[in-house]
Amino acid sequence: MVRIVQKYGGTSVKDIDCILSVANKIKEFYVQGNEMIVVVSARAGVTDRLIADAKKLSVTPNGRELDVLLCTGEQETVALLSIALDAIGVQATSMLAFQIGLQTCSSHGNARIKNIHGANVEKLLVEKNVVIVAGFQGISEDGDLTTIGRGGSDLTALALAHRFHADRCEIYTDVNGVYTGNPRIIQNAKLIEEIDFESLLWLSFFDNKIMQDRSIAFAQKNDISFTISHTLGNSTGTRVTTTTKHYESCIVGITSKTNLCLVSCKSNEDVICKILTFFEDHGVAIGFVKHRHFDGDTFFDEISLDMLDFASLSGKFSEKFRPYFLDLHTVENLSRIDIVGTNMQSNPKIFQIFDIIPQQDILRSEYGKHGLSFLIKPENYKNLLNQIHDLVF
Repeated sequence: MVRIVQKYGGTSVKDIDCILSVANKIKEFYVQGNEMIVVVSARAGVTDRLIADAKKLSVTPNGRELDVLLCTGEQETVALLSIALDAIGVQATSMLAFQIGLQTCSSHGNARIKNIHGANVEKLLVEKNVVIVAGFQGISEDGDLTTIGRGGSDLTALALAHRFHADRCEIYTDVNGVYTGNPRIIQNAKLIEEIDFESLLWLSFFDNKIMQDRSIAFAQKNDISFTISHTLGNSTGTRVTTTTKHYESCIVGITSKTNLCLVSCKSNEDVICKILTFFEDHGVAIGFVKHRHFDGDTFFDEISLDMLDFASLSGKFSEKFRPYFLDLHTVENLSRIDIVGTNMQSNPKIFQIFDIIPQQDILRSEYGKHGLSFLIKPENYKNLLNQIHDLVF
């Protein structure tokens, strides 16, 4: 008998059939005598729908009330999964954040976990219950509901694995594990069987769809090994641990994003911090930040961000910063490619990549120890990604 923490993402529980499949999977572990703590996310699309509804009422919904709203997604899932388990003869109890004493700071939308009391969880496990926990949510010292960032159910699972000294932590999703590139785009993408915390952290930094980077940082800090695998697949997935094999190329993977825009502004005052804060306050991720100070009081700033995010905020952005701007220019329909790894400076293949990407397509590039990034406007984006992948792997 071992103690296992499992996490099932939104696509794994997206409908009733999927919930039944997950329930049967949990039962297989349960009948072997294992102690089971299961963390679930809101069903696929639910969180986005709730956010969209809130924004129909307010461009910037009150943070406290938005957290109250978003927590209903996970509450629905834990109840449905517990009902499904009960129906197939598995003793299960659903638990929300306040019931297990998952305390956070009071920062709404991106709260930090401070403590997990959880005496009642131990009691339920002793009584042979499968404990179904709502991911993504916490409760502040003031008793308010909080959320711990998009993808926060991963962090909930890892925090529970740490708190309850789990023998295994398993993250289940709709892919077989971590790949060297997006297998939906890159034909020869390879499954990475084992990866270290730092490499996965950098991959997630460039592509937050892989896993919440705060979750990986937490696992690294507390040395919590875990696996990422397909909910219904036969693959053992990717094992994430402290040490791993050393790849000769030092390149771990390739990530990419599309539908980006580059915003360039010339101003009569140093406002880059205000610009970054503006987008952070609206929950918008940005990249390719460039800040230059010319002679006198002229400043030039550039940022890249999602086109839809900028479109939704362009009016407020212009209104707020119009007094400072001497010029504002945007370039749309851009893509970003990141080649991620370690000790990148010493890798000879890095320089060969510049021979693949037409120079006229490169708007901006960044080169550092953990990655080489391009902001480009290519004619054949997918073909370019495959060429780069075949070169470095």
